[in-house]
Amino acid sequence: MIDSHCHLNFKELSENFQNIINNSKLNNITSMLTINTDPKDFEDHLNLIKNYNFIYLSFGLHPDKVELFNQIQLQNFDIACKNEKVIAIGETGIDLYHSHNQLNEQTQVFETHIQASIKHSLPLIIHQRNSEKEIIDILKHYKSNNLKLVFHCFTGSHQLLNFCLDNNYYISLSGIITFKNASNLRDVIKNAPLKSILIETDSPFLAPEPMRGKINEPSYVKYTAEYLSSFFNISLEEFEKITDNNFFNLFTRAKRDNYL
Repeated sequence: MIDSHCHLNFKELSENFQNIINNSKLNNITSMLTINTDPKDFEDHLNLIKNYNFIYLSFGLHPDKVELFNQIQLQNFDIACKNEKVIAIGETGIDLYHSHNQLNEQTQVFETHIQASIKHSLPLIIHQRNSEKEIIDILKHYKSNNLKLVFHCFTGSHQLLNFCLDNNYYISLSGIITFKNASNLRDVIKNAPLKSILIETDSPFLAPEPMRGKINEPSYVKYTAEYLSSFFNISLEEFEKITDNNFFNLFTRAKRDNYL
């Protein structure tokens, strides 16, 4: 079982790092992708995970940090992507919930990430909040570039899901899917093909039921997997096999034989 999106360098997890790893091992988590959200944190983030061959890293600037938009250029990606630990670009995208007055800056940063994804043949990890139309409109300009990407922590509409499926994009489901008030999301994804789905924690945020309200961690991805296997009416073993395979099909730099 793989946690395709966590933030191991955030204080809530990094200060308890060895326990986080031990808990993951006890709960059959075989790999994880930790997401870098600020280039200035990249080296420390890399040092945190460098001795664990089953933990991978992304490189990017989160849209919530758009005030730093002039601090990330294509050459920053050129340097970071040389490291074999880096298997993805992002997270990136547009957030019009927290930064609704900075659409131009976010668009500029987003397109820089897209260009880096194309240049380095690494998939994009997309953050979307109140910005479906804006993101779709931007991605349409790059349809001929064979982009590979995942909408992380997917909470989108039927329209966004259909856009993803039409373009062979992935969606990643978090603990939100287990929440009692997530019936709309469950309705959207109920007919989604399993070949398009990843699972994640987005830890330390969004702990799934029955851990809701606690600090989330990668081992809790098992609760999301258990919920979704029941939701899609397949065995947990088969669901794990499919979503793990999806992870490696998207993040082709990750090695299938590197596991916890």
